[in-house]
Amino acid sequence: MLKKVVAFCCFISCVCMQSQASHTPEQDSLLKVIQQKKPDTSLVSTLIVYACTFLPDSLEKSDKIFKHALKLSQQLNYPKGKADFACYYMYIQDMRGEYLQSLYMVEQAVIIYKSLRDTTNQMRAISYCGNEYQQVSNFPAAAERYLEALKLADAAGDSLFAGIMTNNLASVFITLEDYKKGFEYANRAYQHGVRINSKRRMASALVNMGTSASRLKRYEEGEGYFKKAMQLGRQIGDSTYVLDGLINTASIYSDQDKHDLALSQYETALTVSQKFPAPDYLTYIYLGYGQELFKTKKYAAADTFIKKAITLAKQNQAGDELRLAYLTASDIQAEQGQYQRAFDLRKSYEALNDSLVGNTTRRNVQQMEMQYQSEKKDRDLTEKKLQLTQKDLQLQQKNMWIVIFLVSVVLSLVLIFYGWQRLKHRHHLQQQQLQTLEIEKTVQVLEAMMQGEEKERTRLSKDLHDGVGGLLSAVKMHFGALKHERTFLQSDTGFNHALGMLDDAIGEVRKTAHNLMPELLARMGLAEALHYYCRNVSHSKKLSINFYTSGNMQRFKGNFELSVYRIVQELINNIIKHSHATEALVQLTQHDQLLTITVEDNGIGFQHAAALNSGMGLNNLQSRIKALNGHLELDASTGRGTTAYIEFNIAIMQLMEV
Repeated sequence: MLKKVVAFCCFISCVCMQSQASHTPEQDSLLKVIQQKKPDTSLVSTLIVYACTFLPDSLEKSDKIFKHALKLSQQLNYPKGKADFACYYMYIQDMRGEYLQSLYMVEQAVIIYKSLRDTTNQMRAISYCGNEYQQVSNFPAAAERYLEALKLADAAGDSLFAGIMTNNLASVFITLEDYKKGFEYANRAYQHGVRINSKRRMASALVNMGTSASRLKRYEEGEGYFKKAMQLGRQIGDSTYVLDGLINTASIYSDQDKHDLALSQYETALTVSQKFPAPDYLTYIYLGYGQELFKTKKYAAADTFIKKAITLAKQNQAGDELRLAYLTASDIQAEQGQYQRAFDLRKSYEALNDSLVGNTTRRNVQQMEMQYQSEKKDRDLTEKKLQLTQKDLQLQQKNMWIVIFLVSVVLSLVLIFYGWQRLKHRHHLQQQQLQTLEIEKTVQVLEAMMQGEEKERTRLSKDLHDGVGGLLSAVKMHFGALKHERTFLQSDTGFNHALGMLDDAIGEVRKTAHNLMPELLARMGLAEALHYYCRNVSHSKKLSINFYTSGNMQRFKGNFELSVYRIVQELINNIIKHSHATEALVQLTQHDQLLTITVEDNGIGFQHAAALNSGMGLNNLQSRIKALNGHLELDASTGRGTTAYIEFNIAIMQLMEV
C-alpha cells in the first residue's frame, strides 16, 4: 500500500505534474506551439509537457504523444529525449501495472543521464528505480536506490529532492515493520514540506506518519494524521491522498475491532477508486475489504474479494499485498474446513514473507542506512585519490610546458603587480593631496569665520571696557564724592549697598570684556588662558570649576588656539546654563600628535538620548571640531552628569615659534 505513495510522490517532483489539473486553453496553447515548431530537440520537450497535461485522465492520449516524442528523439539521435521519455512514461506504466518494464527503461535513463553528466536528472531517475523496486516488493534494492539518490542530493545541495527521498525511505522502513524509524523519517519529510509550503509533500509524509503511529498502536494520533492528509488531498484536488486516508483509517478501525466503520471506509474507497483506477489501490482495497468481511464471518464474500486481490497482486508483481492476501485466504479456507488448501496457501505466505520482510532483509536495509555516511566519506576519498593520480600523470607528461607556462605567468604577474603598485601609490598621493586641500579649505573658511567673530568680539570688548566700563567708573567716582560731601550718606545702608552693586557691575563688565577678547591667550598660550577663564567663572558660589594640565603645553597657530578656547568656553557656558552642576573639571593634555580636552560635570545630564544629536549649539560644536581635524564624544547619562571628550590631530597644525 505504501509504495503507491512513493510512486506518486516521485512523479509529482517532475514539472509536468504541475499541469495535472491543466485546462483546455493550456493544451490548445501547447498544441499551437507544437504545430509551429520544427522537428528539433525543443519540440521533444514540448511534446512531453503536452503529454503530461492529459494525465491521469486520458492515458491513451498521453501514451500516443509520449511515443511521438520518443520516435522524434530516435530520429534526432537525442539521448536526453529518450531518457526523459522513460522517466515520464513511467507513470503510465505504473498505472497499468507494468513495473518491470518501467524499471528496465528507467535504469537505461540513469545510464544516459550519467553519461551526459546531468546530475539533477540522474538522481531523479535513480529514485524512480527505487520506486519501481518497491512496487515489485524488492525492498533492499529500493532502499539502496533511495540512499544513492539521497547521496547525490546531499552533494548537490538539493534539499527539496532530499526531502522526497527521506519520505520514500520512511515507507521502506514501515514496510519492513521498523515503525519508529519510519515515523522518524516521515516526520523529517513533513517538516521539510512545511518549510517549503508544499501541500503534496506534507500529505505524503502525513500518510507515512499515520501508518507508523497506527502500527505502534497510537490509533488516535494516526487517525489524526490521515484526516489531515485527506484534507490536503481535497484542497489540491488529488484523490490519491483521499484514498490513502480512507484505506488507512479503515485499517485503524479494524485494529480496534470497529468492523462496521472499517467496512464503511472500504466501501467509500471503492467508490472513489472508480474515478482513479490505479491497480495498486484496488489491490489493497480488495485485500482490506476481504479481511474485514472475514472478521465479520462473511466467508464467501470475503473469499471473493481476496481472490480478486490475489489476481491483481500477481498481475502487478505486488509481493507485499500478495503475501497478506495469501495469509487471509489461508484463514478463510481453514474456517470453511478446506485444511489442505489452507495449508498450501499458508506455505505460499511463509515463503513470500521470508523473502520480502524477513529478518535478513530487514537487517540488510538497516545496515545500508547505518553505513550511509561512512560510504559517502569513503566514496569521496576514493574519488579524490583517483583525481590526484590522474593529475600526477598529467604533470609527468607535461612538466616542461607547465614550468615554462608558470615562469611566464610569474613574470607577467610581477610586471602587473609592479605597475599596479605604481598606480596605487600615485592614486594614494593624489588622494592625500585632495584631502590636504580639502582640510586647508575647511580651515580657511573656519578661520575667516573666526576672524569675523573675533573682530566683532574685539569691538564689543572695547565698547564694554572703554564705554560702559568708563561710564560706570565715572558714576562710582561721583558717588564717592557725594559720600564725602554729605556725611550722612556714609551711614546710609541703601547708599552703601548701591555702591557695592556698582562695584560688582564694574567687575562683571571687566570680566565680560576680558572673556570677549582674551589677551592672555595671545601672550601666554592656550593652557594659561583656559586656566584663567575657569578661575574667573569659579568665583560663583554655585559652581566650582577646576582646571588641570600636564607638562609644558606647546604653542600652536593663533587661530587654532583661539578656536579651541572658544570651543571649551562654549562647553562651560552649556554647563552653567543647563547642567545644574556644582562641580566641573577641565583637563588639557598633549601626547605626541594628539591634543585631548576633557570637560565633565556632576549635573543632571541630558534628559533624552536624542538630545545628543539635536540643538544648534551641539551641531555647531561638531562642525567646528571636525573642521579642525578633531573628534567629539559625549556621554550624557541622565542623573550622572555630562562628559565631553575631544581629540585633535595636531600633526598638520604648524607649531608657532615662541
